[in-house]
Amino acid sequence: MSRRTFVVSAAGAALATPATTARKAPSTTPSTPDRTADTTPPVLGVPFPGTGDGYWQDGRPSPALHRDLDTLRAYGVGVVRVDVSWHRSQPEDSAPGAGHPYNQRLAGVLDAAAERRIAVLVTLHESPLWTRSGAAPRGPHARFPDDPDTIRPWAKWLAATYGDRVLAWEVWCEPNQPATTGVLAPAERTARYAALLRACAAGLRSVPDPAPVVLGGPCHTDHRFVRDIYAAGGRDHFDVLALRPRLDGRAPDAWSEEAPGIDRVTNFPAVAEAMRAYRDGDKPVWWTEFGFAPQSAEETPRGLHEPAEATRLLVRSFELARLRYPQVRLAVISTVPWPLRPQLPGLRDYFAAHPGTRPLL
Repeated sequence: MSRRTFVVSAAGAALATPATTARKAPSTTPSTPDRTADTTPPVLGVPFPGTGDGYWQDGRPSPALHRDLDTLRAYGVGVVRVDVSWHRSQPEDSAPGAGHPYNQRLAGVLDAAAERRIAVLVTLHESPLWTRSGAAPRGPHARFPDDPDTIRPWAKWLAATYGDRVLAWEVWCEPNQPATTGVLAPAERTARYAALLRACAAGLRSVPDPAPVVLGGPCHTDHRFVRDIYAAGGRDHFDVLALRPRLDGRAPDAWSEEAPGIDRVTNFPAVAEAMRAYRDGDKPVWWTEFGFAPQSAEETPRGLHEPAEATRLLVRSFELARLRYPQVRLAVISTVPWPLRPQLPGLRDYFAAHPGTRPLL
């Protein structure tokens, strides 16, 4: 069985877990269904900080790591997104090694997820100090390297070492943002990301049967960034296009189609149009972070800190994708508090009412 067949069937099996008491799904239909829509919902995913210090004690996984993965599996989560820091994986300008404590953590998370038949999407981000001239020892690592080709050997090593246990590799986190790239000018940011994507993809694809490469999801449904990456020649360097929509209340209604903008989920058709313009309209789309992560309850509009309201809005967005956006195959929800226990029961009931999920690829 190929990797792609395995991971898709594994995610589907996870989502087949029925709710103990399924309630009728709330009426959240955003508009008339598209005739071409796949009426199964996208696969449910969540971010999982499995390589973080909170899940490890003296080089061993804490009980919480296994407990939280069990919780996610019980609620039908098919995919977890694990962020992997380049600067922590390869802190020195020497060959990376599987024995490094941080890389041992990654291996432990991959094994623990595989035991539960949960697929793992790995997001690569954060450059080491040695890749940036003049970087301060305590400076931020959410920066592009000076030379994009410096990521290629690390990507090649990752693919050879862990690729058979990884669903896909997402190249960078929100590469349309200054805060995650260190680049202020949009045109320069796009050009540098396109070069980084090209180099990283070459390393990740250097092994037999490589896992798919995912375009680093831009914050919001940023069709302009997607268009510019295509214009920079990015089309052949990724297998899945990612987006990171937000439901943070900055728009009066995240689903409004009256005045589309990148801060609205309903701006997705503009992204799809940019893909079609570059003859890439059939490529799968994943929402690799989707939801809301406010700084505090006081800053949260419309009561999004309340589990019932948060669940309602998440379900409404899944319905939008289910009925209108068949190209969207995965939605990695991100809310507070971790590990999403308040929202998961309602989402489990929603998936029980809509059995089956879309193929990831």
